[in-house]
Amino acid sequence: MISKPKAAIALTVGLGIVGSAALYMQAGGSAETPAPRVAAITPVAPAAPEPMPVALDAEAVTTETAPTPVPIIAPMNAPVAPTLPMPGAARPERLAQADAPEIVTDQALSPFGLPCGLTVTTEARPGAMVALDIMDPCQGNARVVVEHSGLNLTGQTDVMGILTMDIPAFESPAFFTVRMPDGASASALAGLPDIGDYTRVGLQWNEDRALELHAMEFGATYGDPGHIWRENPGTPARAEAGEGGFLTRLGTTDVDAPMLAEIYTFPRDTLNGDGTVRLSIEAEVTEANCGHDTLARTLESDEEGAVAVIELTFTVPGCDAVGDYLVLQNLLQDLRVATN
Repeated sequence: MISKPKAAIALTVGLGIVGSAALYMQAGGSAETPAPRVAAITPVAPAAPEPMPVALDAEAVTTETAPTPVPIIAPMNAPVAPTLPMPGAARPERLAQADAPEIVTDQALSPFGLPCGLTVTTEARPGAMVALDIMDPCQGNARVVVEHSGLNLTGQTDVMGILTMDIPAFESPAFFTVRMPDGASASALAGLPDIGDYTRVGLQWNEDRALELHAMEFGATYGDPGHIWRENPGTPARAEAGEGGFLTRLGTTDVDAPMLAEIYTFPRDTLNGDGTVRLSIEAEVTEANCGHDTLARTLESDEEGAVAVIELTFTVPGCDAVGDYLVLQNLLQDLRVATN
């Protein structure tokens, strides 16, 4: 074998009570002839000698009095000005004074803080391939089942709940359904404008039975460049160039009840070759599969876009045949392609 993501500033206006020095004057004389106004200074204690009173002309007296501090009287119920942060305050301290909105959610979160829930997206790729992206953050390392046109595959999400697969489509629009172990499911569509340029043949089986799909292009034999199988799968670029086909292996055995598949894609309008591709199904008899019943199916697309599905049931030879190869003949029709 060949090695195989309003602060308001409150301005309080004080109503000042302006005091004035009052000169109490004693008026003398009649009303017709007013007497000069004299300031009367009365001693407080008669026993003590006081300075002689001096009559002064009130209009000639100039008095300078230091202003008395006037208290600011605030109106009742005056608003209290808030304390504003200093312009130089640290940004986190200023932000801390704002009330953060309260987020209320009932949605469950994954251990990484991502919302739970299954999402499935598709993207068309060259060679009538579909990039299938699956994510459910709350179902990491989970068994996933992908269904498409009679094809059933198993995959496994990573620790983040993500799984990506590149799948050769059998029809357009390509419809995919994804099922999770908790019962959740989701579907997605992908339009493939180049689906008519390719012929596809698929082999899908249950359990790890070591089945292989072989294509012998244009008279090639085992080991030749035109022998396309899992050890020499070819590439989509090869098919786009019209040089030949390519093989895609799908599924994982790292889950319970695995479902695996191999799909061979061949361009309908080739540039060379004699127009015949021989197809066969083989299986090496191993200690893991010897004597076991096997459930499998074949899928073949035609030029009208239909997909033919055939169910297969067979038993792998006993363990005394370990090392031998089981060849299933006449299950797949050879491909006849008109050359240019």
